[in-house]
Amino acid sequence: MSLPVAADDRYIELSLESVLLRVADHVGVFYRGDEERDAFVTPLVAAALAADCGVIYVCDRSAPDQVAQRLIGAAVDVEEARRRGQIRIVASTEVYLAGGCFDPARTVDFYQRASVGSDQRGYPVVCVIGEMSWSLRGCPGTERLLEYEALYAREFGTAAAITLCLYDLEQTRGEQIFDLLRLHHRVVLNGIEMQNPCVDPGVLLGGAAP
Repeated sequence: MSLPVAADDRYIELSLESVLLRVADHVGVFYRGDEERDAFVTPLVAAALAADCGVIYVCDRSAPDQVAQRLIGAAVDVEEARRRGQIRIVASTEVYLAGGCFDPARTVDFYQRASVGSDQRGYPVVCVIGEMSWSLRGCPGTERLLEYEALYAREFGTAAAITLCLYDLEQTRGEQIFDLLRLHHRVVLNGIEMQNPCVDPGVLLGGAAP
């Protein structure tokens, strides 16, 4: 599937308090607990909508309507954005765990189709936000998480997308954190962007992590 490609006429920056996000960024966001997650995600969604980005938010710890209500409570006009097709808030069970198991290729295909759909609705740059806490519930296929991250990074490397993978440090195993750091060029920890000496370009370009 042909994705909208990052180009000069699709250049967008999202300036948050502690990080500047650009088209083609693939960022690992590590936080502790729901409150810290929301403190990062809420201004991110507001900035993306204000910049005329499409937004795809796949939530895990709360239902989509609960996420929408939290955003509305923070003065983010989610209802209007939904009406014009600018934002989709989807449960992880419909994306990552559709059919009761995790399949990396199927999940990347979902995001590809969603990105193309956003472009067709007039939002050529899409901000993808994915809560990844589902990966620790032991569902079939979750052992392929690192394969997925590498596949996504390759398929979306030049796409007109800003991607943020959200990991709760309170639910992520230590050895998994190291592997995840290898797959994200940029890392936000506790709301602050940090240098990432662990990134492994060879993994991103050559295949799934070992």
